[in-house]
Amino acid sequence: MTATSIPSSNPSSVAPVDDGAPRPGPSSPHFARWLAGFTLLGFAVRVMNVLWWRPTTDIAGYHGYKLGGDAFYYHWQANALAHGAWFVDPVRWFLDGSRQPSAGHPPLYSSYLALWSAIGLDGVTAHRLASSMLGTATIVVVGLLVRRLAGDAAGLVAAAITAVYPEIWINDGMLLSETLAIFMTAVALTAAYAFWRRPSMRTAVLLGLACGATALSRTELTLLFPLVVIPLALMVRDADWGRRVRLALVACIMGAVVLGPWIVFNLTRFEETTTMTSGTGSALSAASCDEVWYGRHIGYYANCFQGPWPKATLDESQRDLVPRRQAVDYTKDHLSRLPLVVAARVGRLWGLFKPGQTTALDWWIEGRGRAASWIGLFTYYALWPFAIYGLVVLRRRRIPILPLVAIGLIATFAAAITFGVTRYRAPAEVALVVAASIGIVAAWSHSSRNRVAAEDAS
Repeated sequence: MTATSIPSSNPSSVAPVDDGAPRPGPSSPHFARWLAGFTLLGFAVRVMNVLWWRPTTDIAGYHGYKLGGDAFYYHWQANALAHGAWFVDPVRWFLDGSRQPSAGHPPLYSSYLALWSAIGLDGVTAHRLASSMLGTATIVVVGLLVRRLAGDAAGLVAAAITAVYPEIWINDGMLLSETLAIFMTAVALTAAYAFWRRPSMRTAVLLGLACGATALSRTELTLLFPLVVIPLALMVRDADWGRRVRLALVACIMGAVVLGPWIVFNLTRFEETTTMTSGTGSALSAASCDEVWYGRHIGYYANCFQGPWPKATLDESQRDLVPRRQAVDYTKDHLSRLPLVVAARVGRLWGLFKPGQTTALDWWIEGRGRAASWIGLFTYYALWPFAIYGLVVLRRRRIPILPLVAIGLIATFAAAITFGVTRYRAPAEVALVVAASIGIVAAWSHSSRNRVAAEDAS
């Protein structure tokens, strides 16, 4: 993407290519009603998933939801927060009430759930419904974002897809941070395109705050700053380099204001240097053994830790060093295999390598639900041609595709350094829906125009 792709603070100063498709304009009086309808539909889908299709159970199986893994962490850390235990190891707090510091995951999702715990809604099902409400809010944010980019029709198509697309709503019943990451990605994209339309100190502040909060939902989204914030600021047209640098600095400083308290908090409570999370070692360890480097599950994850378990008297940052060192040592010993393994991880993430096996593991190991996982896979494939066309349409209209592409690059990076699992693609699903909805409406408009032209000619 070049600097000429970014219009000045007055977007109309650049004449867009006429592709015949609808463009943003005054909102139709019917838009709000249709958006509300799709939002209610999406909420109904999410509630049905939690209460009927996959109700909470204590029995392991494929037809219900059983709390475990990272979901256990978020659920019980939220309850600990509601009881005044600030970001402690939720397993130890659950077992004996001890308060050992923990930064196993970024804080925003647990903090959101803690708000519900504080008013007595602290059960697993209550938290799943709270996540469903957050997922429902995503429908509104995505619909409004796309409406500003491509008009009412595209906005409503985006809202409809977000409401029923399984790869988005599955996350809302899982008690994992992907629900919040999806919502915050939509917010960050909204801020990015608001900055692009009106690059000012005010929109730079909002962009930095939005991207900082987004990074508190998933650590890898910190890459929004080098991949989106700084490039957008430096490519502002009709501004000297001094102003461009100031805009970038303001946005980054505001991001630091959001991230700073969490980072400083972690730096003061662990023996080993800890910034965003102290769970890097466990993630790397799960992707560092023969089973996922050479076996039929290459590119996925497994129980790779070889022990011995670190002493319980060590703090979380010290314990995390053990699996991290094992993972690094394993990687060094099998370095020639690394390019193939990374390709397998990325291929699994994007449904290009063993998609059937990955989908089966999604509902068998990840517990995402069998039918929804398979429907989500085929819907995902169906959206891609429209998404590619949507990106082309955006480029023709001189609208930068950098923010959307960057989300995909961030997801790719996360999978490449850990493992390829579908839920790591969650933030990129927002970009996929945005681009696909614009492509669908543009394709329909193009088809309608050709049909009318053919009828006139006859």
